Amino acid sequence: MDSAAAPEIVLAIVPADERHLDALMAVMHAAFDPRYGEAWSAAQLAATLTLPGCWARLALLGSQAVGFSLCRAAGPEVELLLIAVTPAVHRQGIAGRLLLRCQEDAMGRGASELFLEVREDNEPAKYLYNRAGFVQVGRRADYYTANDGNRRAAITMRYILEQLVG
Repeated sequence: MDSAAAPEIVLAIVPADERHLDALMAVMHAAFDPRYGEAWSAAQLAATLTLPGCWARLALLGSQAVGFSLCRAAGPEVELLLIAVTPAVHRQGIAGRLLLRCQEDAMGRGASELFLEVREDNEPAKYLYNRAGFVQVGRRADYYTANDGNRRAAITMRYILEQLVG
């Protein structure tokens, strides 16, 4: 048995702001398939990070950025604007940890509900949200415009935050 085993790399989820823009954009480019046109530009992301009521979390494996979330509070509601995880670490629970942190942050800000929109045909994301207790409450036709001009619907989902403590 090797007593000098490599140290375990721990996932940390930390607050992020405009100083982390390069790391956030690296995750964005890796995580979002360009054919769907869902990735934000650096200017969009930077502007959103400076808005009142908006916050981001960065998921780090060691010093490597592997995921992030971006939320916006509006009264008793919080909207999960973006959540992304690099493909190299998919299926390791990172998206679920980021989502739980969003829920906890929203509760900490006094929100009662958390909303999100997801592309109608994004089955992995819908599975994550359903498993976390989100329910579909609406559908927006032609919400997303892909790079090829095709349009896809968005499913609006809601999570009642009292479920976290109840």
